[in-house]
Amino acid sequence: MVAVQRSPNRRQSGFTLLELVVAITLMSLVLVVLYSGLRLGLNSWDSGEARAEATNRLRLAQEFLRRQLAQSMTVYQPDDRGEEVVAFSGQPTGIEFVAPLLTQLGQGGLYRIRVEAGEGQLWLRWRPYRPDDPSAGEERETVLLEGVSAVEWAYFGPEREDDEESPRWRADWTGGERRPQLVRLNLNWHDEPWPDLVVALVEGPRR
Repeated sequence: MVAVQRSPNRRQSGFTLLELVVAITLMSLVLVVLYSGLRLGLNSWDSGEARAEATNRLRLAQEFLRRQLAQSMTVYQPDDRGEEVVAFSGQPTGIEFVAPLLTQLGQGGLYRIRVEAGEGQLWLRWRPYRPDDPSAGEERETVLLEGVSAVEWAYFGPEREDDEESPRWRADWTGGERRPQLVRLNLNWHDEPWPDLVVALVEGPRR
């Protein structure tokens, strides 16, 4: 019987333990990089969707305000002295006017509508319009927009029909004989300024 001698210099087939450790380590690093990239991509996707949704809500709120202001009407009510004044009031932080509401919010007819900012939100409040009693009827409210950091309304036009001054922008409009010709809303949303919303008010027949 012939004994077969193996050469000590002959390399055995397979991987050594060190090679397996190195391979596993490299594979783990690759998986970590792939997972980090996937997670970053998913976070960017979610952030983009959230931003797009929030921007869409802002545009819907602006379009709603544009529609309501454009449909607002020139109506008059008696003041404390019994004289008729226009049912319109404007301050830098809020506005009040008379207009019909969407069917989802109202039940037909005219409503006294207030839009004002508070606690980082833009609020819409409304009640049925009663010329003889402005506070009559239940007032309801809803949030038009959240994340509002600053609001500034402005009003353009002469307050009286016999006003000889040139029309100009004003910060307040109260107790006048007529409504402004233009209304402007400057709004900061999440500390970012957005383009001004400017709406022309149609001067309809006296009601």
